[in-house]
Amino acid sequence: MAATKTAFLSVSDKTGIVDFASGLLQLGYRLMGSGGTLSTLRQADLPATDVSELTGFPDVCAGRLRLIHPKLFAAITADRGAPDQMRDLEREGIAPIDLVAVNLYPLSQVLEARDMEAREVLDFIDVSASALLRAAARNHPHVITLCDPRDYPSVLEALRQGEGLSAQRARSLAAKAFYAISYYDSTIAQYLRPAIERLPDEMILGLKKVSDLRYGENPHQSAALYSRSGARPWGLCAATVLHGKAFSYNHYLSMDRAAELVAEFGLPACAIFQHANPSGAACAERLADAVRLAYKADPAGGLGGVAALNRKLDPETARVLEPEPLECVLAPDFSEEALQLLREKRGVRLVQVPSLLLSPNETDIKAISGGVLLQDKDDPNEALTLKAVTRRAPTGPEAAALDFAWRVCKHATTYAAVLARGTRTLGIAAGQVTVMDALRLAIVKSQERHPVVSPDLPMVVASDGPLSPSHVVELAESGVTAIAQPGGSREDAEALQEADGLSMAMAYTGQRHYRH
Repeated sequence: MAATKTAFLSVSDKTGIVDFASGLLQLGYRLMGSGGTLSTLRQADLPATDVSELTGFPDVCAGRLRLIHPKLFAAITADRGAPDQMRDLEREGIAPIDLVAVNLYPLSQVLEARDMEAREVLDFIDVSASALLRAAARNHPHVITLCDPRDYPSVLEALRQGEGLSAQRARSLAAKAFYAISYYDSTIAQYLRPAIERLPDEMILGLKKVSDLRYGENPHQSAALYSRSGARPWGLCAATVLHGKAFSYNHYLSMDRAAELVAEFGLPACAIFQHANPSGAACAERLADAVRLAYKADPAGGLGGVAALNRKLDPETARVLEPEPLECVLAPDFSEEALQLLREKRGVRLVQVPSLLLSPNETDIKAISGGVLLQDKDDPNEALTLKAVTRRAPTGPEAAALDFAWRVCKHATTYAAVLARGTRTLGIAAGQVTVMDALRLAIVKSQERHPVVSPDLPMVVASDGPLSPSHVVELAESGVTAIAQPGGSREDAEALQEADGLSMAMAYTGQRHYRH
């Protein structure tokens, strides 16, 4: 007759634990538990042994050391294929433990809530349970290791088949346990790390899957959305999909960039993005006007794009959006009537982001072959200062248009150029290999459709790259009267001289905003 197997259960998340324990009892397992888990099992009239009967160790230090004992770890870590180790257990009267179900305190949720004192947070840093989970996962050829209640049913079913778990399944569960421990530890490290330490020698990012995506950049690529551990949900990870089917990777990229752009403005604003680049943007006193002007700026470029708004979407604005061929509408809120109108659109996704506030303390991460590049995120809250450097300073209307164009330009990929009149774009070029290519493309795009704003307003351009004299001449010949650029080029003096000779106004931003 086979020896009775033992399962040790000690879980913070009690989901499904009673049904799981009942299933183990039916399979002939002896149950051992501790603390709240033991109480839960006994309240369900399930026979369970207190782990203290094995360890003989008193419950001290508010339960922090209950599970730290050599006998318990020996029962979990002993190699069943090593006769000397099994003799050690027999000599000490220790029965081996064959299944361990442990999950950790919900530290990341505690930190997300941000309503605890630092001393209270320390009480949620689990010492013993994470050590037990690690010990069991290390011995996965002999110990079934569980950290997720969702795995209970499949494990029970496999055990009922009488052949136990396959080596591959046991290894997979062990890997999952180590991932859970690593996520937990990274959450603690991020919480304790000094805020001023931006790029430490070693960095671990704990990520939790929010949802699977339909596909990645292309349909043959799989993709998922993850949130960072211990961070209060914000941005797109806190968004609510009010209507529409699942997103792809590209939708999220475009929505993220579009939300960042419209958050730049105090006036009602709309930005249309296609493949993570703006095709049109506008500000106006009324949101509906901003949407109308943003779409008219580049009707072809907005085809099937993402529209982001920085105000609650009202019925008037919904009627403007209704005929437009778009895939996503993102806004801080939607009126009920606007929702009803837009739900009739085929294939549209309606997304509510409760706050468009941006965090300057994010880390920007890009993967490369064999590693990743990390940098501080370009500060979205930084004040913009335009410094006039030509003999003729920008007029009031020119300065307002330059401020607007530069804010749009910083959210386009490099090299970028934004042509604008007032607070609406005329032509946007992004991702070009030379500054001249970007300038010429923006000019061409501005000429592709009938004018949508009064030619009485001055036409200005913002370039994310420094300009040469030939760039200035090209812009002047196209009717541009004022320029915003970062400056800092060896050709600054010559470009300024050319601008002065053409009576153009030029302003330096003093800071570059390249984006790749």
